[in-house]
Amino acid sequence: MSAETVHTVIDDLGALLLFTMILILAAGQIYRAIYAVAAQSLLIAVAGGVLAAATGNVELWVIAGITLAVKAVVLPWVLHRVVQRMNVQREVESVIPVAATLALAVAVVVMAFHLSASLGLVRQAITGNALPVGIALTLLGVLVMATQKKALNQMVGLFASENGIFFTAMAVTNGMPLIIEIGVILDVILAALVMTIMVLRVRSTVDADIADLSRLRG
Repeated sequence: MSAETVHTVIDDLGALLLFTMILILAAGQIYRAIYAVAAQSLLIAVAGGVLAAATGNVELWVIAGITLAVKAVVLPWVLHRVVQRMNVQREVESVIPVAATLALAVAVVVMAFHLSASLGLVRQAITGNALPVGIALTLLGVLVMATQKKALNQMVGLFASENGIFFTAMAVTNGMPLIIEIGVILDVILAALVMTIMVLRVRSTVDADIADLSRLRG
């Protein structure tokens, strides 16, 4: 696989990753946001497979497989089960209107590409547009966490932000050391478990969402 072909494929996958972020930000129901972040993880696994085939790096195949199994299947399934168990309101509640959120998202993407372009010669060593896409995904994930009221939606934002960091590291370095990438995935799993337990405990104890806890102040 030629370098030009790899760059084209990575750029196309990057465009699809940004599209999944738009779906997450515009999702009217929590299930749609979960499916979008699952699709995002699937695309990152595909990117890992493409880079593995291009570089011959066996560790990238392992990472692609782990990403597919854990981040595209297991973690979305956990979120789905939490939604069912809590019987929460499935509609997404945003702090600001969706139109304003999408406008901020466009500004974030433009800023990410502008920052990447300012790197000059450094950017030429990056695989395609992986760097600006990764920066945009990370910042957009933070935007999701900042603009959503429900803890489960904020968890989706956390996964999306981590996906951006993961995509950048994988594409820019053509594969970090395997132990580091596995450690990152384990951190995400741990964060998911902790947040899930916290959400369930809060819900069962006070029958309220985390976003409603400000009402309990004396």
